[in-house]
Amino acid sequence: MKRVIRLIVLLAIPALIAIGLHWHSAPVHAADTASQDNAPQLADLAGQEARGRDVQVIDGDTIIIAGQVLDIAGMDAPELGQQCLHNGSFWDCGMSSAMQLRKYFAMAPFDVHCWPGDQERAGKADDFPIVECGIGERDVAAAMISDGEALPIAGYSHRYDRLSRDADNAGIGIHGGDMIAPSDWRAGKRLDGETGRCLFIADGKGNYLSTLDPRFADFASDTKICSDEEARDMNLNYLPPSP
Repeated sequence: MKRVIRLIVLLAIPALIAIGLHWHSAPVHAADTASQDNAPQLADLAGQEARGRDVQVIDGDTIIIAGQVLDIAGMDAPELGQQCLHNGSFWDCGMSSAMQLRKYFAMAPFDVHCWPGDQERAGKADDFPIVECGIGERDVAAAMISDGEALPIAGYSHRYDRLSRDADNAGIGIHGGDMIAPSDWRAGKRLDGETGRCLFIADGKGNYLSTLDPRFADFASDTKICSDEEARDMNLNYLPPSP
């Protein structure tokens, strides 16, 4: 009888370990009340996986997955044309944030998992989809905030707030100098001496493009747009891929 019990226990251990690994590797949602019901237009995206190289980056907090433009919940990164001041010199902090986000995805050792974020806490327009994303166990927004590449959205996640305070205390990234909050920059505020640049363009057909898009160089337009949010306010859609 003892031998039988010992055999049952030995056979059960691998199964228990597998269950534990499954739960350990599952991404943790940043918002306490995140729900699929809070994210319009995302019913088909919930729980979707994508290879990192298939995630297109528009700017430091906006991506495209399967042709759909999505905001990453819980963070606000400097805009593409935004500059910050560090040791008396301006640097392109907005472009830096976008390139860091692109690097996360391009070098992702695991598939990217995205799920609907908490729309009520997101600080975004109610009709625009927002997502939380993870690469393995790594929360993308948490990584961006911890690396000083983005600020937390107030009230979205206590963890994000704590990570931002830590980055600020260490003077990491955008915390190492002077900057305008991205929301204020979008409203037109600039640092003294900052060269304001608008790095989105409209194609005259109801679409817009980010300067990070390989197709950007093929378009000439007099309509310069300073942010993805501004493009949406103009009722523009991101230029879809060619059929």
